[in-house]
Amino acid sequence: MNNQQCKLTAIQIISDDNVDANFAQIQTQLAQLPKFKEGCHHLVLLPENALCFADRKAYLAVAEVLGDGPIQSRLANLAKQYQCTLICGSFPIQSEQQEKIYTTSLVYSPEGELIEHYNKIHLFDADVADSHGSYRESDTFIAGQEVKVVDCGFAKIGLAICYDLRFPGLFQTLRECGADIIMLPAAFTKVTGEAHWKALLQARAIETQCYFVAANQGGEHFTAHPNYQTRATYGHSMIIDPWGEVLVQSTIGCAIVQADFDNKKLQEVRTKMPVQQHKRFKCTQEFK
Repeated sequence: MNNQQCKLTAIQIISDDNVDANFAQIQTQLAQLPKFKEGCHHLVLLPENALCFADRKAYLAVAEVLGDGPIQSRLANLAKQYQCTLICGSFPIQSEQQEKIYTTSLVYSPEGELIEHYNKIHLFDADVADSHGSYRESDTFIAGQEVKVVDCGFAKIGLAICYDLRFPGLFQTLRECGADIIMLPAAFTKVTGEAHWKALLQARAIETQCYFVAANQGGEHFTAHPNYQTRATYGHSMIIDPWGEVLVQSTIGCAIVQADFDNKKLQEVRTKMPVQQHKRFKCTQEFK
């Protein structure tokens, strides 16, 4: 790992079923960022369902083949335009099954190259005491089977999505695979976010001794789909350091949070409290 300066950024928007409108929100937020300095690496995270937040029919309609399609091309162009490593929190990607797809994080280099992807492993099938009530991601999506860490030169980036946050074994595995920064895009509901969002993020950061960049959807979502007209997400995107300190966080609405990646601090935390050397249990990757 080198000492290249790095800026961590989480972009919070309120997506709906209109891809163009969602792109417009993202571009508005990117345009507000301080001018990217030459010689500084910029790591930018968008939330889960950044470009389409709707229902099964809409997800299937916009899904593309991995690495090929007009929406993915637009994402690649954004990475090139703003000269950043851009992570689209999740986007529908076609699978071998006609009526099932993956919900996938897409990682683009500053040159616009798709350098990694991650299919969400833990699917949110749960009942929540809100107006939406029942969430069944497995009706639409196929669970991923691979843990992903991408080497960006200045640091190694671990990938996870939303509901994954409740499963510490995944994050311990990311740490064992060398992760220094973990990117957590989400569409955490208002109810579950108020209860657990911050606590889980801080716990995972403390356990793994990693920086956490968490980009959440940011409020009330209104779409043409009746089942989603009153869906509410929690917002409160944040960046947490490897000691568990919240460096910056938003509230609701469209927002940007930014902090510096401090490799020296990362190494100091890990040296002074070497939990990876002390732990007696090793995570293994097993899927049903």
